Amino acid sequence: MRPTSRLLAVAALALAGPASAQADPRLMPLAPGVPIAHPVAKEDLPPPPFSLLADRPVNPAYVPGLPGLKQAVAVKDDFGLNRPPKFDGVLIRKSRVENGEVVIPPGGLAYLEDTWGGEVALRGEPLPVLGRMPTYIDYDMSIVIKEDVTIPAGGSVAVGGQVYHYYATVGHERTASHALHVRTVAGHDWEWAFGAPVFSATQPGWWAGQGASGFTQLYNQGKLREAGPQKLVFDWLSGVRTDRMLAGEKLFAGLAGTGDSWTSGAKTIRVAAIDEAAGTVRIEVAEGGKVVLDRTLGPIQPQRLIEDTAARKALVFEHDGVAGFLSPWPEGFKDGKANLKLYERTIVFEYGKPYQFDARFTAYPIGCPTGHNFGFMLVNRDEIRIKPGQTADGPEGFFRIAVGKIEGDKVLDWHIEDKAGNRSVNLGGPAVANVDLVLGQGRVTGQAILKDVGKALLGRTYQAAALFSPAAAKAEAPQAPAATGSTHGAPSVPQPTIAAGLSPGLIGALAIAGIAIGAIGFELGRRRRSA
Repeated sequence: MRPTSRLLAVAALALAGPASAQADPRLMPLAPGVPIAHPVAKEDLPPPPFSLLADRPVNPAYVPGLPGLKQAVAVKDDFGLNRPPKFDGVLIRKSRVENGEVVIPPGGLAYLEDTWGGEVALRGEPLPVLGRMPTYIDYDMSIVIKEDVTIPAGGSVAVGGQVYHYYATVGHERTASHALHVRTVAGHDWEWAFGAPVFSATQPGWWAGQGASGFTQLYNQGKLREAGPQKLVFDWLSGVRTDRMLAGEKLFAGLAGTGDSWTSGAKTIRVAAIDEAAGTVRIEVAEGGKVVLDRTLGPIQPQRLIEDTAARKALVFEHDGVAGFLSPWPEGFKDGKANLKLYERTIVFEYGKPYQFDARFTAYPIGCPTGHNFGFMLVNRDEIRIKPGQTADGPEGFFRIAVGKIEGDKVLDWHIEDKAGNRSVNLGGPAVANVDLVLGQGRVTGQAILKDVGKALLGRTYQAAALFSPAAAKAEAPQAPAATGSTHGAPSVPQPTIAAGLSPGLIGALAIAGIAIGAIGFELGRRRRSA
């Protein structure tokens, strides 16, 4: 959500009833009298591997997409409103060649549901999950607070599901400003939505926040203690973290009266009672003749929805694969009936927990400081080793990495392919020492990550284009990959090859990234001179 639209939402929230006690007095609410929307976490959980800026892919290959790894998928919510387009993304970080094999470390391979904008609970928004399209239902979000945080120039630190990056110092005579970029652990850079906090010892009013040395980006907040070209020191920093995300297949949507029921497997969901005057509906879930869940939903607090945890949780029920909620829109009750949305075959993404359909991968839902979801990541739990002629599957076999030929410490032949076997061009070459990869055109893979690896990605793309040009192809005949009898051997039948063509927009973005890299190089040199 853009800051302007968020301000309108905050104004509406300010009309709510008496605020609950703040979970931490240092946190600034979104508006006077509005409660803090999420609980403060009791502990900070480890971020996904390779979340910091130093862990970005090294000289990565770039693939815009494949037929089975879709880009810019248009979706509408239950109310017919267009929602942000969805993108499949794949990242490979810190891979290497070792003893004639490609090695991808734990967390180095990541699938990213790379949405272009925030995903909103309770609105019936479709959520791509490895080729399926369930509906996003609900989430749990918390606020992590870290104290005494030092970020060296060019460095970064994770706080909750966010990453704070000391991006640059710009000086003019006696004035200097220090820019802080705020990202997610998946790589989204919030500068496009909220700008970047700027601090200055000589110009303390440059960034509005908590006094002369603080900043507030919704619930990503902090209090600065010291700023200089070499480091930023904070008394404390806060960052939101999506702890849990819930989706499911639609079972029912509409008005339901007392006694109405629906079956999902061995379970029966039943409307036990409705009190329209009180604004509540009682739901029972029965299994084997016994009531296993008895929950009253409501009343609706429209001024605090959707982001406020307490107001939202008052409307939602969940039990062992089934879930639902009392929908406030267009109205919660009509003619003695309740407006319900029910779901079955639920999917749960829990921060740092195994993905329920493929325990080889760990799930990390991604949160935005507005209180919306911003996709999810699935990263490999264990090290992956791939010999020439073998492949390694992504989560649920949604894609695979295939290695054809290794010579010394170089990967001469490798590609990524989707579940149907559609493959990229050969991403290897005589100068390629890893299988690091950026695939996709979403908010991370098509925008934010270009700030970090755009120059290398651009150079690698040009090298690949030259290597596989008609002139190069005529000069050197293609070589067949070596077979080793692997249980996951690369298919011997020729598969369709998808050229990794770049859209005009991406070419422009890469060019801009190249200019940005030059500016960063100048800044690093300036810092060394001032040290």
